[in-house]
Amino acid sequence: MVLLCKNGILFIVSLLIFLCNCEKPPLLKNNTVELKPLENLGIQSTSINEDSYQHILYVSKLRGLDKEGAGTKAQPHKSISYTLSQIKDASDRNRYAVLVSEGYYREDPIHMLPHVDLFGGYAQDSWERDIFSHLTELNGKGKNRILIGADSSHLDGFFIVDGQVRGKGAGLLCDGTSPLITNNIFYHNKTLGPDPWNPKYWHEIANDGGALYCVNGAAPSIQNNLFIDNKTENGRGAAIACQTRCQPKISHNVFAYNITGLKDPMRSSDGGALSVFHWCSPTIENNLFIENKALSSNDGGAIFIALWSSANVRNNILLDNHAGDDAGGIFVGGQEHRYNAPLDTLPSADQFYVNIEKNIFQGNQNSSKNSGAMRFTMESRGRFAENLVVHNSGIYFQRSEVLVEKNIILDNFLFIETKEGLKPGIIRDNIIWADFSLHTPASVINNNIKGKFLPNGNYSQTPQFEDDIVELSVLAASFSRLHCTTELLLNKPDVSEGKLVNRIVKAGNKWGVVKTNKNNLLQVWGDVSGELKLLILPTYSLKN
Repeated sequence: MVLLCKNGILFIVSLLIFLCNCEKPPLLKNNTVELKPLENLGIQSTSINEDSYQHILYVSKLRGLDKEGAGTKAQPHKSISYTLSQIKDASDRNRYAVLVSEGYYREDPIHMLPHVDLFGGYAQDSWERDIFSHLTELNGKGKNRILIGADSSHLDGFFIVDGQVRGKGAGLLCDGTSPLITNNIFYHNKTLGPDPWNPKYWHEIANDGGALYCVNGAAPSIQNNLFIDNKTENGRGAAIACQTRCQPKISHNVFAYNITGLKDPMRSSDGGALSVFHWCSPTIENNLFIENKALSSNDGGAIFIALWSSANVRNNILLDNHAGDDAGGIFVGGQEHRYNAPLDTLPSADQFYVNIEKNIFQGNQNSSKNSGAMRFTMESRGRFAENLVVHNSGIYFQRSEVLVEKNIILDNFLFIETKEGLKPGIIRDNIIWADFSLHTPASVINNNIKGKFLPNGNYSQTPQFEDDIVELSVLAASFSRLHCTTELLLNKPDVSEGKLVNRIVKAGNKWGVVKTNKNNLLQVWGDVSGELKLLILPTYSLKN
């Protein structure tokens, strides 16, 4: 009888604990992941303030002449390189603008100049500007690098295509220089692998930066560009690679269909779209990364960050990116793979800290199905906060000193290993509604975790999200790979104008993001053509 009473008391106490946990409200009730990072995304055709320049020169491939006295609106020069060769006195107080009309330009390569800005997209007769209608093409013909950057210069409104080099940076090379790079299309540029190439160890540096390469402290501002179909045979960062203390600002760009590692047996082609390596500290914000790939056994289908680089990655959308090894979305590593030299001492937090916040990860995959969204590893230190992680093949933290807070994570969560010198991870205030696997010391505080009743305020209660999924019928669709957009004609949509902008969409196995919607017309970033049904996926906003 006494035993029954004791057991009964224990049962009641356990039941009360269970009920108390169940009665807690879902976390993040007032902290939904807002889909607002894609405003002003991609190319913007803007006019320039000609009054801010002391000199304006004109270039027209079709009407120009490369001779002294030319370069005027009535008699333009014929080539960009000749025009730049005539400028001898550019300075901060004596700036030049070079206006380049529509046409096909092949020059090997174009050396930008300090205090000289290049603008494409002009009509050859009226000199009115529309970079969509008046395509100004800088073409490497698969044989040459196209541009070399300069400080205090601006590149705007060009179609940079078919650069190819057995080296680094086939489209644009910024070696210690920091130009402003805006409103350009980098398309089908490619670095060839080193020749010969037979390193003893994996992960050696090869020919990085299929479209754009930054090195030796370069700090360009890279805004509102499209990086489409750029590649490396053997090298990191098919769109952009940063190496050695660079500080670029990378914002409002679209990265799509970029591929690293076409011919790479030695795992030297990480970062399908973007590679950040060796003490770089970029800001990467308000970008779309869609269907980029790191082939072979390479890491980081969209973004690769390693060797003590302190990136700030925020307000990006990462969709349907793929890695042949780890991290379909983002790979973060501290230590370099070292085979023949000692490892580095772990730097202090003020020297090395990676911040990843307010990003959306959906549909990203890796080969082993454990880090589709992200892998945080190799003595990394940083913060992963206020992100939405859903429909990926897992998220993976390993051997890291990391704060994971205020996220909505609906994919399997794995945290393993530690190492001397690393503080335990902190996991707090998250919804983790999938398998939660923890195999290393960590503080787990105030989380809503599926099927787990842990101490320290953790509980398990099914999160209640708004039912805002929308299904649409498609009558016709047309995809432009060059612009990375699909135009869709819908069958009687009952949606007000602009309401679907920035929503994630899925059509069959294809992913995209709504760019515009009006009446029965929908424009989507990405290729969602060829399907009769289109799903506007939930926002995963929590019910009040």
